[in-house]
Amino acid sequence: MPQTPEIVLQQVAKKIVPGDREREKMARLSLMIRRQAEDILANSQIEATVSLQGSFARDTWISGEADLDIFARFPPAMEREEWVERVLPNIRKGLSQYRVMERYAEHPFLEFHVEDVRVNIVPCYDVKPGEWKSATDRTPYHTEFMQKHLTPELRLEARLLKKFTKGIGTYGAEIKIGGFSGMLIDTLILYYQSLMETLRHASSWTKGTLLEIGKSEGVVSPKNRDPNVDLVVIDPVDPNRNLAAAVRPDILWSFVAAGRQFPRNPGLWYFFPPEFKPKTRQQFAKRIEDTGRNVLAITFRHPLLVPDVLWGQLMKLERSLLDIMSREDFNPHRSALWSDENKESAILVEAERTTLQEVRLQKGPPVSKGEDSQSFLEKHLSARDTLRGPWIEGDRWMVEKKRKISSIQELVKASLREEAHGLSIPKQLGESLRKSVTVLQDREVLSMLSRKGFDKSLWEFLEAKPSWLKTRPP
Repeated sequence: MPQTPEIVLQQVAKKIVPGDREREKMARLSLMIRRQAEDILANSQIEATVSLQGSFARDTWISGEADLDIFARFPPAMEREEWVERVLPNIRKGLSQYRVMERYAEHPFLEFHVEDVRVNIVPCYDVKPGEWKSATDRTPYHTEFMQKHLTPELRLEARLLKKFTKGIGTYGAEIKIGGFSGMLIDTLILYYQSLMETLRHASSWTKGTLLEIGKSEGVVSPKNRDPNVDLVVIDPVDPNRNLAAAVRPDILWSFVAAGRQFPRNPGLWYFFPPEFKPKTRQQFAKRIEDTGRNVLAITFRHPLLVPDVLWGQLMKLERSLLDIMSREDFNPHRSALWSDENKESAILVEAERTTLQEVRLQKGPPVSKGEDSQSFLEKHLSARDTLRGPWIEGDRWMVEKKRKISSIQELVKASLREEAHGLSIPKQLGESLRKSVTVLQDREVLSMLSRKGFDKSLWEFLEAKPSWLKTRPP
């Protein structure tokens, strides 16, 4: 008998709602870390209020996936430089029994693990609403708002929606994902009151959909709409902020598409995607051949960077490279990124061609435009790279030119050498990128399969289909 969405959600709820033992463990750890942070700051004579925030404090966390967000609120008069030079180093030193890493979002924070639980220690300012000095200043107000408005029933729905977005790969506001934050999930549940209602309404969202607690759905006027943002969800503690601003369009519409499919073809795989099963080199080779196009991996080494910085720079490089490939007639169709987040990354590209004829046809201006025609003739008539022409075809001048670059490999390396190509080279990748870049094509790409996580990224790229998109069983 086919499963219904209700049955699937009941099964999911049993797996994701934390039990008493797990709650006791998290409460114990949160109290311990909070007291440690308070003692370190007090002994360093640093004025601060330490509190528990995030999904654990809002009680919308998922069993087995909990993080602890410990916030230290500082007086508004404190300069951010003091966070970097005094506050975080003191906390890090005081927590030397753990392997503490410095991370960076809008500003630096600390991260470490205790008993397999990730802990973040985040600085913010103790300010009144609307007087924000940093992005994290709103978080204590978010926690207070959700603690007041989320009922036990809504907390379950928030957990279900969070697990759904995690399962389909749309959860996480970090740059690598560009997805839904925990606060955005909780706000959607508060607005629509359940996972199913959220998915039902999302199925008819249009670009510029506007949601605000206490008001009916609306649409942002095209004149006021940010062209890079397709959904606006007003922050309930800051009416000037869009909680969905960081959600990339492809991630938003993946959420909408998966939400439409779930009621039609419900299953646990939306929440618990199957683990990637290793594939043989022969399976990869056949997949590459079946694409009917050329598959490339532009690989390079780089220094260790904060993940948000690394992924931001990789995305910038990816966009720029694809623009140049398109301009040079290689016709890239799709691309994706892989990184070990340590020292090596790659841009995967599927292109129509990787080599071009040495001759290219260039259109000139209409003959009727006298000044443009004269400029065209002066530029091309005696130029060294003119192979034939100029001649008149129809109403236009035409000329055949010798290509300076006839392969993608040449293009990538020339773009890194010569500024004239217009490649945006991120500052922190530039030097190592120029020294180590390698362009692998088709079966050569398989030499990367031993790299951590590359096989999964390559297979998903070659499959070109989200894991949740399945055929309804007969």
